[in-house]
Amino acid sequence: MVPRFPSSLVALLSELVSCPSVTPEGESGGTKHGEAAMGERIRGFLKALGADVEIRMLAPGRPTVIGVFEPAGRAEATVLFAPHLDTVGVGGMTVPPFKLTERNGRLHGRGSCDTKGPTAALLWALRRWTRSAGARRSRVRWIVAATAGEEAGSLGAQSLIRNGWLASSGDAGSAGIKADFAVALEPTDLRVVHAAKGVLRLWIDAEGRAAHGSRPELGDNAIYRLLPAALAIRDKVAPALAAKRHPLLGGAPLNLGLISGGQGMNVVPDHCRIGVEIRTHPACPSSEARARVAAVCARHAPRATVTVQRDAPSFVTDRSHPWARRLRRAARGWATADWFCDANIFGAAGIPSVAFGPGSIAQAHTRDEYIRRRELEAGASAFFRFLEAGASGI
Repeated sequence: MVPRFPSSLVALLSELVSCPSVTPEGESGGTKHGEAAMGERIRGFLKALGADVEIRMLAPGRPTVIGVFEPAGRAEATVLFAPHLDTVGVGGMTVPPFKLTERNGRLHGRGSCDTKGPTAALLWALRRWTRSAGARRSRVRWIVAATAGEEAGSLGAQSLIRNGWLASSGDAGSAGIKADFAVALEPTDLRVVHAAKGVLRLWIDAEGRAAHGSRPELGDNAIYRLLPAALAIRDKVAPALAAKRHPLLGGAPLNLGLISGGQGMNVVPDHCRIGVEIRTHPACPSSEARARVAAVCARHAPRATVTVQRDAPSFVTDRSHPWARRLRRAARGWATADWFCDANIFGAAGIPSVAFGPGSIAQAHTRDEYIRRRELEAGASAFFRFLEAGASGI
C-alpha cells in the first residue's frame, strides 16, 4: 500500500523524525535498532512520487532503498542522491528525540539535521518536480539511494560499490547502475562540499608480562613499552603529517585518542593499546601515514604491532565538473570538509561526488539537534532548482 504523502514539508520531516532509526552501535532510547522501519517509510514515499523502487540489503533489517525516476525519453545522464537512513544514538538528548518539536523557528529531534532534514527537503523538491513541466522534458535519470549504516563507516554505500550495484558511468564492465554524479545528503549550510578528508584509524598493541606490583622487576610493563612510541608519534609523526598540506584540505592532523592497559595499580600490566586517528588527503595518503607510524613503532617499540581499524578514502571533485557547477548555481557557494560521508565512498569508486544539504554540521549528533525551519525550506527550493537545471540541458 502506497502511503499518503504528507501535506507540508514540516509534516514530512515530522514523519521521518518520528520513525526511530538509530544505528545498532548507538543508544536507541528503548526503540528497535536499525533502519528497517525508516527504509519502509522512504520506500513508500518514493513509490508515491512515481519512482521504481527496489531494496538492497546490507544485513537483515538493514535495507538500502533505491528509487529510480526514469525520464520520459532516453536518459542522457544519471544523477544519484544519497541520503542515509540511520541516525546516531539518543543518549543524553535534552529534547524529545522522536517527536519533532519547534522552538523559535528551530525544528528539534534526532536526525532533524543529520540527515532527515535534508532528506525531507529532497523528497519535497521531488514532489514538486514530478508535477512540473521540467519533469516531462527531462533527459536525466534521477536516483535516490537511501543507505543503511552511514553513521558506522558508510557500510551501505560500500556495499553498493562492492556488490557492483553502483558504479561510475565510465565502468563498462559493471552491470549495475552507472552514475555520472552523486550528491550525498548532509547538512552543509547549502554549500557544495566538493572535497573532504579520509580517515585512517590504527591500533598499536604491545604485550608484556604480568607480575605483582610489589615486585615490578619480575614483570615486563607493557605500558612502558608503548610510552616511547606514543611520545614519538606526538613529537615526530604528528608534526610531519600536519606539514603534508593539500591545497584544498590543508594538513593531515593526527590524534592519539585512546590508551588502555593494566588491571590495577598493584599489577604490572601485560598489555597496552593505543588508538591513533589520522585525517588523510591526496597529498598524504593512508599508505604514507601508516608507514610513518609503523616506522616510529619499529624504532621505539619494536615488539609492538600496528593494525588498521579503518581506512577510508578522501575525495576531491573538480569545481569545473558540469554537474557540480549546476548544483553550485542552486547553492550558496563551495566548501570542503574534515568529516567523512558517503561521498567519500562514491568518489573513491570513480563517481564525481559532493555532499550537500540544508542545516549545519555543527548541529549534527548534538543533544538538542535541530534544523531551522527557514533552512529546511531553503533546502527544498535548492534541490528543486537543481532538478530544474538538469531538465534544462545536459
